[in-house]
Amino acid sequence: MTRAAVFVFVIVAAVAAASEPRKWMAPDEEKARVNPVEASPAALLKGQALYQKHCASCHGDKGKGDGPAESYETEPATDLTDRALQERLTDGEILWKITKGRRDGTEVIMPGIAQRVPAEEDRWKLVRFMRTLAAKSP
Repeated sequence: MTRAAVFVFVIVAAVAAASEPRKWMAPDEEKARVNPVEASPAALLKGQALYQKHCASCHGDKGKGDGPAESYETEPATDLTDRALQERLTDGEILWKITKGRRDGTEVIMPGIAQRVPAEEDRWKLVRFMRTLAAKSP
């Protein structure tokens, strides 16, 4: 293969890799984390308050992905009432996703809440509340 052919191959491969949709996957060590917060009424109430403040504008009051700000997003907000989704994701994975958020280059797909909710224990409470959304859906 000539140098020019190798160069073209490398460029084509790089462009193809860059154009593939980016996966939003938590690292294995984050997926394995276990929620240390008990599902007490106080923890769920705090999680619900955090959800209303930081998540409901996109995910909706009931978690269906139909909040008023959802229409401004480039990707639809996730339906958190989806039982299959809830079963597939670990608590650690949910914590990682809400902590880090999701970006595509400079575009924010979902804002992370680490700066707005700096206490990890509170973010775990939010995870506890989010787990109740699938149970509430018909």
